[in-house]
Amino acid sequence: MGGSLMADDNSVYRDIFFEESEDNLTQLNDNILELEKEPDNIDLINEIFRAAHTLKGMSATMGYTVMSKLTHKMEDIFDLFKSGKLKVTSDHISLIFRCLDKLTELLDGLRDEEEQSEDQITELWNELDKVENELDGGQTKTADKNVDEKKAPEDSQLELKFETLEEADLSVIEQAKTQHLNVISAAVRIDPESMLKGPRAFLVIDKLDSEGDIIHTEPAPDQLEEGNFDTDFKLLILTESNQDDIKKIIESSSEIAEVLTAEFDEKTQKTAAEEPQKDAQPAVDKENTTEKKSAAPEPKKAKAPSKKSTSHQKNAKNQSIRVDLSRLDTFLNVVSELVVYRNQLEDANSRQNLEEVHESLEQVSRLTSELQDLVLKIRMQQVSVVFSRFPRMVRDLSNQLNKKMTLEIEGEETELDKTVVTELSEPLIHLVRNSADHGIEDAENRKKLGKPEEGKIKLSAYQEGNKVMITLSDDGKGLDPQVLKITAEERGIDTTGMSDKELQMLVFNPGFSTAKKITNISGRGVGLDAVQAKINELGGSLEVDSKVNVGTKTVIKLPLTLSIIQALMVKLGEETFAIPLDVVERVEMIHEDNILQTASQEVNPLQTGLTPVIRTANILNIPEKDQGKKYMILIKGDNKDFGIVVDELIGQQEIVIKKIDPMLQKIKRFQGATILGNGSIALILDVNTICKDAQVG
Repeated sequence: MGGSLMADDNSVYRDIFFEESEDNLTQLNDNILELEKEPDNIDLINEIFRAAHTLKGMSATMGYTVMSKLTHKMEDIFDLFKSGKLKVTSDHISLIFRCLDKLTELLDGLRDEEEQSEDQITELWNELDKVENELDGGQTKTADKNVDEKKAPEDSQLELKFETLEEADLSVIEQAKTQHLNVISAAVRIDPESMLKGPRAFLVIDKLDSEGDIIHTEPAPDQLEEGNFDTDFKLLILTESNQDDIKKIIESSSEIAEVLTAEFDEKTQKTAAEEPQKDAQPAVDKENTTEKKSAAPEPKKAKAPSKKSTSHQKNAKNQSIRVDLSRLDTFLNVVSELVVYRNQLEDANSRQNLEEVHESLEQVSRLTSELQDLVLKIRMQQVSVVFSRFPRMVRDLSNQLNKKMTLEIEGEETELDKTVVTELSEPLIHLVRNSADHGIEDAENRKKLGKPEEGKIKLSAYQEGNKVMITLSDDGKGLDPQVLKITAEERGIDTTGMSDKELQMLVFNPGFSTAKKITNISGRGVGLDAVQAKINELGGSLEVDSKVNVGTKTVIKLPLTLSIIQALMVKLGEETFAIPLDVVERVEMIHEDNILQTASQEVNPLQTGLTPVIRTANILNIPEKDQGKKYMILIKGDNKDFGIVVDELIGQQEIVIKKIDPMLQKIKRFQGATILGNGSIALILDVNTICKDAQVG
C-alpha cells in the first residue's frame, strides 16, 4: 500500500489552515475585548463560541493535538459564559487573552515545523480547569490536562489479531525480515464521540506512511477513509522504527482513545489467516484486501524517520492576500484585450505594415499601464490588518502599568502595499508601547496637570498623494528637549546648535533613553533606533512633534508601493543611477564656482540659505566628469535639506524595483536596481543614507 493507501499529504491544506486560523484568532481577540465592555451581550458570546469551535475543529482535523486541546478547554469556559453559569470578569478575560496568545504562539510554531508537546499548555490548562472546578465546588474534574481523554470500556478490549490476513501478506513479511525491517502490528481506537472518524484514521495512516510501508489494514483503505467502521481499526507496517516509536506517532493524533502496538506474531496471525477458509468466509471479505496480494511483491525499502523537507517549510511561509473578485475580473478583461492587440501586432509585423504596428503598440502601452495599476491595487491591503492588534495591546498595557488609557483608531481602511503592511507591525508595536509606558502619566499626575484621568492614544492613517501617512499621538508628558540635551551630553553627543526638534529626534539614536527606571514594557527610546531603521528600509521617513505636558505625535510617511516608483534618472561619470522622485525637492543647475568651502563642508548659497553639497560620485568612488556645469538635486531629508551633485540629468521615468545582490545590500547606499529600456541595469540610490554618511564624515 505505502504511499497509495490514502489521499495526498495533508500539507496541501496547511496554508488554508493558517490563514483561516489567523482570521479566527483575530476575531476572537476583537470579540473578547468587546465582551469585557458588554459582558451580557449573548450575541457576542455566540460569535465567540462559534469562532472557537471552528478553530478547534480545524486544528483537530489537521492533527494539531496541542492546539485543539487548548481550544477545546477554552471553549468550555465560553460555554459557561453562554449558559450564564460563569460571570464575565476582567480576570477571566485576561486568562482567555493569555490562551489566545498561546494559540498564536502555537500557530507560529506549526508554521515553522516546530515540534509541540502538551507541556506548552499545561499551565493554562490547569488555570482554566481551576475556574471550572471552583464553579462546581471542586467536584467536576481534576486539574490533569488529559482529563478529557476517554478510555474504552474494559469489556471491549482492543485486539491485535488480524481477521483477513492472507498467505500473500505473510510472504511479503518474510521478505521484509530478510531486509532487517521491523514488522509492527497496531490497533487503534478512536474516541467514540468523534464526528470525524474517517479523517482521524487518514491522519494516523498519513503520519505512519513516512515511517515505512503499510501493507494491510482492517477494515480496507476505502472503508477507513469513508469512516465506515465503529471505533477500532488495525494495520500492519514494515518499518525501521520500533513499536514504541510507532505507538507515539499514532498517539500524537487527536481524538485517539487507545493504541496497542506489538512486534508481529507470525504463529498467531497464521491461524487467523487460515480461519476464513475453514469457515467458508464469503468472497466479499477477500475483497477487503488489495489485488496485489495474489503475488508476493518486493517490499519497498521503508523510509527512515525524517523531518519535513526545507522546501516544505518555505511553502508554509508563503504569504497570501485576499483580493476583491471585481479586481480580478477587470484584470482578466485587460489581459484578454492585451492578447488581441498582441495578435494584431504579430499580423501587422508579418505584413510589414508600420502604421498598424504603431497603432497596436499604442494600445499595448495603454493596456500595460492599466495592468500595472491593477496589479498594484491587487497587492494593496488595508492597514486594519496591523491596527486591529492594538486595542488588545493597549488594554493589556493599561492593566500592567495600572494606568487608565484608551486607544482611538482612524483611517484603518487606508490601503498600503502588502509588503509594507507586513513590515509595519513591529515599528508600530514599539511606538505604542513607548506611548503607554513613558508617554501617558498615571491618573494622579494627570489630575495635578488638569488632564482627564484617562490618557488617550490615537492611531490614524490617511493617503496623501503617493504616500500614506501613519500618525501615532498621545496626550502624555511629551519629550522635554532640555532633559534630552542633558542625557545626550552625558552620552558624549555634541548638541551644540541643535534645535528642540533635533534634540527630540535624538530618541531614535541607538541605545538612547531618558528612562530612569527600565520596565518590561521598554523605556522611551529603547528600540526606537530599530523603528527608524525599519521605516527607512521601507523607503519611508519619520518625524516627531512633541510638547512638554501636552503630548507627542509621531508621523510616519510611507510609499504606497515598493514595486514601481517614479524616479529621476541621472549620470555620475559614465554610470546611470535612479533617484526616487518622492525625496526630490527640486533641481538646480550649478557651476563649480558657486560651491563654497566652509570649515566643515562644501555648501551652495541659495535663496533659502546655505545648502550642504554632497559629491555623490566621490562617496561611490566614481570619477567625476571634468566639467564646469553640474546639477544639484535638493533632497528633503529627515531633519534638513541636502544637495546631491550629479553630472547629467536624463529625466523622469517610471521604474520597476528589483532586488540586488546581498553584497550590495550590505553597502546600504542602494535601495535596489532597475532594468532600463536598452537592457542595461541602473542602481537606485538610497539618498537618505548617502546624506547621513556624508554628514557623519
